[in-house]
Amino acid sequence: MSFADLVIKNGPVVTMDAERRIAEAVAVKDGKIMTVGYEPEVTRLIGPMTEVIDLAGRTLTPGLVNTHDHMLEQGISSAFVADIRYPKARSIKDIQGIMEGRVREASPGQWVLGHAWDETLLEERRFPTRYDLDPFSPENPVYIKRVFQMGVANTRALEIAGITKDTPDPEFGVIENDEGGEPTGLLRGRATNFVTDAIKWTLEDKEKAIRQACSDFHSVGFTTVIEPGILADNIEAYRSSHRKGGLTIRTLIQVGFLRSLDDARWAVENYAVGGDDVLRIIGLKMAVDGGVGPRTALFYEGYRDRPDVHGVQMIEQEELDEMVHLGHVNGFQVAVHAIGDKAIDVAVAAYEYAQRKTPRLDPRHQIVHCYFPSEDALRKIVELGVMVNTQTPFLYFLGDSFVEALGAERCEECMPVKTLAERGIPVGISHDATVTQPLPNVGLYASVARKTIRGVALGTGETVTAEEALGFYTMPAAMHCFMEDKVGSIEVGKYADLAVWNFNPLDVEPERLLDWECQMTFVGGRMVFTRE
Repeated sequence: MSFADLVIKNGPVVTMDAERRIAEAVAVKDGKIMTVGYEPEVTRLIGPMTEVIDLAGRTLTPGLVNTHDHMLEQGISSAFVADIRYPKARSIKDIQGIMEGRVREASPGQWVLGHAWDETLLEERRFPTRYDLDPFSPENPVYIKRVFQMGVANTRALEIAGITKDTPDPEFGVIENDEGGEPTGLLRGRATNFVTDAIKWTLEDKEKAIRQACSDFHSVGFTTVIEPGILADNIEAYRSSHRKGGLTIRTLIQVGFLRSLDDARWAVENYAVGGDDVLRIIGLKMAVDGGVGPRTALFYEGYRDRPDVHGVQMIEQEELDEMVHLGHVNGFQVAVHAIGDKAIDVAVAAYEYAQRKTPRLDPRHQIVHCYFPSEDALRKIVELGVMVNTQTPFLYFLGDSFVEALGAERCEECMPVKTLAERGIPVGISHDATVTQPLPNVGLYASVARKTIRGVALGTGETVTAEEALGFYTMPAAMHCFMEDKVGSIEVGKYADLAVWNFNPLDVEPERLLDWECQMTFVGGRMVFTRE
């Protein structure tokens, strides 16, 4: 008899297979699932060299699949950047205290960075400015990033970035000025690039960040991540990390952000779909619009507080059509960021154009976010076989800002995950880190309870069960990665990518889901995380 290398037993095994079976134990051999089922049939595979893990009533699930998190950026933030998220920072005064502490620790002239504030959750309910940062940072450039598409730079950072009162706004960006015409430090949209492009990370920094990101994601049960929108130097950092054994998350890369047809041509000339089961290029990443908070998501109807503002369209329809088609004919999954109803229509039209011009079987193109799809868009998404990656954690962390921008009534239709699933659209859930932290407990809770961090209910008609929400992190999430035959469920022959949890999320009231905590994580049968 061939004995198992590892047996995990004595707790519910939530397989997430097609039948959604709950087993009692699992055996692992050579990094793959050897058998899963009742405990007696599994424990007979225990030999003298078999490692046995007693769940003691805890729950085993597949390792979670994350369909859209900026993993390298998360690693950089975790390794090098101060956390100023709510509720750690509840006010601008709190932000000042955290950042002043980091400045004291830094050497003169060193960049000091923080993320990710949201003015709607701060006590002052206003944007920070450079005047809040300058008093404690005369020599150090300081930059604090908002949750999405905004940031504030102190005076020294503005000087390094070359921003003055005479600097023109870039396309799709705004440099905010005070009444005297001087920059306040608040940068919107692509104006943030003036500062972020001035911050230089070495290959060694990026490799450290990737190791940190793997640790961060493993600690919350993730074993597979789609890394969206990275370019040449960052792709090389992943390749280098993989060669050195530092990449322990199965990472699927979407090359981008691609902002023009020339960018798309560059991408298909320099990259192709391919790799192995740890690091693989699968797609291209583009963006039609911005975000709800900055009022740049593209809608037919204006914003509640600014009815004349409908958002921005970053790529015109004709150009996007050709960009999507170029990726489509070269075998890439094409992921398009689209939040507002008009942006989603633009993205769907581009997919429709590509398939009509060059029919392709099962391209698995992906709309990223897809918060406000129309009925017509939903019908076409189904017809085209497009997948949807959305972020229910945003409902929890950012939902209050959505209500402020759009009103409660419109937000009832935000992220219609129940409708998407009922239509047979493969849904993946993610956190768009570093916009929000990669916390699957929040993802499950937000999908099931549909409440903001302040307890406001949003779109309860789109509530799903905990089992359905877990599916958004397992199967069909694995389909987004083209890996449903290898990960996403606990079945014989698949990789032993597994996560142990403190309780079964399928058996508790919604409010308890926020306490769901990862205890151990395995990739290919090897333990990569254990909670002390």
